[in-house]
Amino acid sequence: MNSKSAMPESDLPVALYRTAQVRELDSAVMAAGVSGSLLMRRAAVAAWPLLRKRWPSHWELTVLTGGGKNAGEGYMLASLARQGGWQVRVLAVTDPEQLGPDSAEAYQAALQAGVMVTPWTPDALLTGVVVDALIGTGLSGEVTGRCLQVIEQVNASGLPVLSLDVPSGLCADTGRILGAAVRADMTISFLILKLGLFSLDGPDCCGELRFSDLEIDNQAALEGDPLVLANIQPAALRLDASEIPSVAPRPHNMHKGLLGHVLVAGGEHGLGGAAMLAAESCLRAGAGMVSLATRPAHVAASLVRYPEVLVSGVERAREVCELAARATVVVVGPGLGQGSWGRALLLLLRTVTVPQVWDADALNMLAAGVIEPPAGNWIMTPHPGEASRLLGIPPEQVQANRPGAALEL
Repeated sequence: MNSKSAMPESDLPVALYRTAQVRELDSAVMAAGVSGSLLMRRAAVAAWPLLRKRWPSHWELTVLTGGGKNAGEGYMLASLARQGGWQVRVLAVTDPEQLGPDSAEAYQAALQAGVMVTPWTPDALLTGVVVDALIGTGLSGEVTGRCLQVIEQVNASGLPVLSLDVPSGLCADTGRILGAAVRADMTISFLILKLGLFSLDGPDCCGELRFSDLEIDNQAALEGDPLVLANIQPAALRLDASEIPSVAPRPHNMHKGLLGHVLVAGGEHGLGGAAMLAAESCLRAGAGMVSLATRPAHVAASLVRYPEVLVSGVERAREVCELAARATVVVVGPGLGQGSWGRALLLLLRTVTVPQVWDADALNMLAAGVIEPPAGNWIMTPHPGEASRLLGIPPEQVQANRPGAALEL
């Protein structure tokens, strides 16, 4: 991919990486002869047309720079904008004298291009489009001090914001806001996509997400170094529409018996709505037949709401055996409750070898140790509270590292 044309969201790569892997790749690329300065320039070249296209009528830029490589990308972008006729001002949160060699080179290039660089102060006025080049992936703890003040100022400004690589204050590994984070309208991520951009608060902080690989072929950059190559395997894969198996075309003489039969089991007294909603979702997803095994008290409501659902009132667990025998998929847990009725249904259904989806109280009973997982293939769908019970950790610990919790599960 040419970095001069950053990828739209619909074409983003599926591979996601952690910040340690980003640094591994960065080092390998520079070891292969690509300088840090060149990477910064390519980042600016990728960001500049995006900025112009998104905000074509502003013609004014305020760039906020910190002290790392992210600052170098900001200075390079400031240079391009100034050369493009925009009014550009850089507010340096970190003294440029403290910059590393590559970022210092970018700073000098900005000065030569006629960019005005002044120290940031709490009363500094932000104007035009704000470029966040404060921290990037270099954050190691909670945001404090001047950076915290700057982030709060940016978010309160009401101005359009472009973040370079990662919104400042966002953990690039987990998507957790570390004290405070920039709420960008657009983020352009460089080199490889970071896992935290897609988890927890990541999507809300990123706004519209774009990507540029900076014209680096990852495999070519790592060729001949198998140790580094082993460390650069994706931490996760993004679920993309192109990767979801498409539903086979339905024949013109199609009937419901050709399209699968889902059994939903749940709906203890007072909890019937959860099971009904699960049955509705199966219908909307295209299942040919949907059966609902629930308490008899909920049968009438189900028939009124969804007459197409094959609803059965079940008092004793063995009554679900015949329904399960006809099913191609079992969904168990919504509104199941954790009493004797729900536990008996779950004990029986876990022995059914068709694929199963376990949710809600099925997971709560699994976490409590009163039930074993299904005998066949299955999927669990826990929310953070259910995940915390399954893992035996507080919910806030799950939220602090959702990718890690998912892997642990």
